[in-house]
Amino acid sequence: MRITRFLLPGFVVALSVGPALAQPQSRGGAWSDHPGLVPSVRPAGAEEPAFTGSSMPPGRPPAAVTNLEQMGGMPGSGGGDPMGTLTGQPAPGSLPPGSYPSPYYTDGPGCCSPLERAGRIGYEGYSYAGLNFTIGNGLPDLLKTTGWTVGGGVRTLFFDPTHTAAWTVDLGGSYTYNRGQGENEPTFLFLRSQPVQNQQNQGFQVQPDRFVLTAVRGISRSSFNYAFGRDVWLRGDGSTAGQNGTNWRVGAWVGGRYGTAHVDMVPLDETNGYSRRQNVYQGVFIGAHTTFDIPMGSWIWTNGIRFEYGYDWTNLVPPVQGNLHNLNLQFTTGFRF
Repeated sequence: MRITRFLLPGFVVALSVGPALAQPQSRGGAWSDHPGLVPSVRPAGAEEPAFTGSSMPPGRPPAAVTNLEQMGGMPGSGGGDPMGTLTGQPAPGSLPPGSYPSPYYTDGPGCCSPLERAGRIGYEGYSYAGLNFTIGNGLPDLLKTTGWTVGGGVRTLFFDPTHTAAWTVDLGGSYTYNRGQGENEPTFLFLRSQPVQNQQNQGFQVQPDRFVLTAVRGISRSSFNYAFGRDVWLRGDGSTAGQNGTNWRVGAWVGGRYGTAHVDMVPLDETNGYSRRQNVYQGVFIGAHTTFDIPMGSWIWTNGIRFEYGYDWTNLVPPVQGNLHNLNLQFTTGFRF
């Protein structure tokens, strides 16, 4: 109790005297006790009376923007337009209050490329299935009229600045099967002979092909496809960020394919016989499609039909000419983002 009686008054005195001692002292116009050693810290050109009274230095000016609406440049707020300052174009009125698009955000409203010569880039995955018709003489004569085909792929769309048209690059694959006429229309074909074992060196000796009356059971073709094309949207913006409501698209392409094909055959000189010939093949094609595009939020659902004409070079059934004219009618579905 006695210690507290002596310490408490001293602590109060120290608190009251400390701030006073911390104030700058002026002696004869000098702002230091030793002006010869320590230079004055008074601002250049400032007069001592300006700091001795109750006057204070001027504060910072008031802020030019006081709320979020002025920052976004909303109508009626009296604020500026940050996007318009950068791009020279007014901000769209459909944005929520207090927001505006970045001029460098190409997936949203705003400018496109730095030179405004190209639009956004879209990506699309698709699949299709439909009918295949073969035309021509030779191998087509040995096939039934209607086959079937399935396939799919991915497509990159390079939009124009208006986003109502785009150049396309397409990569995909397909499988086509055509059933043969069978024993209804057999013909003489070269069939591969089984190699025979050589008794001298225990190896196998290749035998020449046999020329036999043969029925074609069917032909299968699997290929890698590539194409370049052009798409046009008939009801305005077709990009993922800009499409509003169902849109209608038409387009066309030209391309090529490379793959493998085989034909299943039945030699009529054997009981329950079977033979198969396989070879690579190449082809070219042109096509067109029309789809209805339905926005589903962050992606677009596409549905439609496509038509394609192609020509394939094969050598599957010598001596019969094996090239094929193809007509494909297919239903397609996919998604774009």
